[in-house]
Parts: sequence; C-alpha cells; structure tokens
Amino acid sequence: MNQAGLYIHFPFCRRACFYCHFFKKKFKPDPVDECLRHIKLEMELRRDPGLAVDSVYIGGGSPSLLNAGQVSGLLEGAARSFSVDGKSEITMEANPEDLEIALLKELRAAGVNRLSIGAQSFHDRDLRFLRRTHDAARAIQAFDMADAAGFTNISIDLIIGLPTQTERSMELNFRMVEALRPSHVSLYILENVPRSEDGERDARLYFQARQSLLDLRFRHYEVSNFCRPGRASRHNLKYWRMEPYVGHGPSAAGFLGGRDYRNASNLSRYGAAIRGGKLPQVKTRQLDPGKRRIITGLRLLEGIPSPAFAAFPSATAFLLREGFLVRRGKNIAVPPEKILLLNEILGYFI
Repeated sequence: MNQAGLYIHFPFCRRACFYCHFFKKKFKPDPVDECLRHIKLEMELRRDPGLAVDSVYIGGGSPSLLNAGQVSGLLEGAARSFSVDGKSEITMEANPEDLEIALLKELRAAGVNRLSIGAQSFHDRDLRFLRRTHDAARAIQAFDMADAAGFTNISIDLIIGLPTQTERSMELNFRMVEALRPSHVSLYILENVPRSEDGERDARLYFQARQSLLDLRFRHYEVSNFCRPGRASRHNLKYWRMEPYVGHGPSAAGFLGGRDYRNASNLSRYGAAIRGGKLPQVKTRQLDPGKRRIITGLRLLEGIPSPAFAAFPSATAFLLREGFLVRRGKNIAVPPEKILLLNEILGYFI
C-alpha cells in the first residue's frame, strides 16, 4: 500500500492577499490557540495507527506565524495518531517576513526539514503590486537564514503574469534563483486580476520562466513545479498520483479509501463538530476513479499509463492526432508546449 500524506491547514494570516483563494482568517492569539486544539482533536478522531505516513505538509494561511512549540505540538499529535515514518518529508510554508534565525533553528529541531518560502518575486515593484509586507531584500535574507540554519531542502514560490512584470524583470528573477540555488521552485500565474492583454503575454512569461529553470538544470515535473534531481515534493506528488492523504483543519481536503472529503470552511462549524466528537466534513464524494486518474495525473509531465485512457478511445485518439497529447514510453502525457491548455484538454474526459 502507498504511504499516505498528512496535510494540516493553519488558516490565519496577518493580512489577506487578494490573489489567495484558500480559507483564511485574521491572526489573533485566542482563536489560533483554540484552532490548534481542535486540529489535534481532529487527529485523534481520525486516528489510525496502521496508516503509514511519509509526508506532512503544514500550509495555510501563514503557518510561519506559529512558534516552534506550536509546530512541535502538531507534529507530536500526528505521531500519536498515525504511523509517521522517521524519515518523512515535513514541509512548512513560510513568509519571508516571519523568519528569524532562532525560529528556523527551533523549527528544524522540532522536525521540519523542508521549507516553502513565499518569495513571490525578487522585485520590489512586483511585491508592492501584490501588497506583500516583505521586500526583495527580506526574501533573500529569509532564504540565506534558512540555509544558515541547516535547511537543505528549500522551495521558493514565484508568481508570474503581474502587470508590473517584463521579460527583463523575469530574467533578473531567475538570476536570483541561480544565485540562491533552491532545491525546488513553484511558478503560479496570477489570476483574477483585470488586464488589457489576453493570455498570450502570460503564456510568454510562463514559457520564458520555464526555459530559465530548465537552463538551470531544474526538472519540470508538474504544471507549476520544478525541482532539482530527487527533490520533487513528496507530499504534493500524492495529490497527482492518487495516493492517500489526510487533511486536518478548517477547509482541509483529504482522499482516503477512494473518497474525497473536505472539512468545513468555517471556524465555528469546524470547532462545533470537533467538540461534539464528530468529523468536521461537509463534503464527501467518490469520483469515477478513471476520470480522477486522468484529471490529476495529466498535471504531471511524465503523464500516466496508457491503459488509463481505455474508456475514452475517441477523445484520446483525437487529442493524440492533434498533438494535445503525446505518447511517452508506456505513458500518455500533455506535451510541455500545450501544458497551459490542460483545462481544455481535460474537458474531453469530464
């Protein structure tokens, strides 16, 4: 059986970023403490000592607002409820402005061994547009501190398609990536922002960024994700390979026993269910496994085994003939030059 992943959603932020679609609330100590208690109680409700776990991901929100003791408490709760491998990949998302060398050392001691730093850009003009509370110098300093604290697996998030970006500024962004040498880079195209341009400019910037990372010897393994050899996100691969994962916290999603579930996206409803000894799920469903395999698996550049398409002979033949799908060994995949058309391609199978 595949080992499972654990996701923990910490929904609090100092301020809400307009481009973030995840459930979040204003950071205040009292509701934070209560939410952490509820997350640990949810772990007890979902307790399964036989469930082998090799990845834990603490996301949000802004989990870097937590202190090391709080993070340690969450990880200890996970270890009490599940069979967590001692060599697990344990990731925490972090904002540059929250990181200090002492905290980073304490997080490492608590068990965190992978950081995902939300740099977003190394240009102050871009960061002002995004209304971030850090500047480019702080993002660089955060990475350097994480490196000095002993983290050897660091991912950087970058956003592309900002109205303030140019091909020149993008080039300078990737010079900084070259200098910092992270193990992983995630690229996200900014959405829900009015623009006078169509999608051609965003696509041009995306493929420029992609080529820059390939030139730096990163491997493009998923639509938005690039890694050094052996540094793909073990946790996120579970989403795309239909492996089990358990979500904890308000709005967290999970996939267990072939069923998807999602927790209540409301602190009161979430807490009330937990205090009543009930799982805080508001949605649970079982998608057609064949469709789900294609929907998740085609995000990977390696594709998925050809037999997964057996139920869709006409659509598959058409997409292969037109070059929207290609054969890659025993797999069928979306070619890199068509990857931004993924949603349109998936429409043939849904």
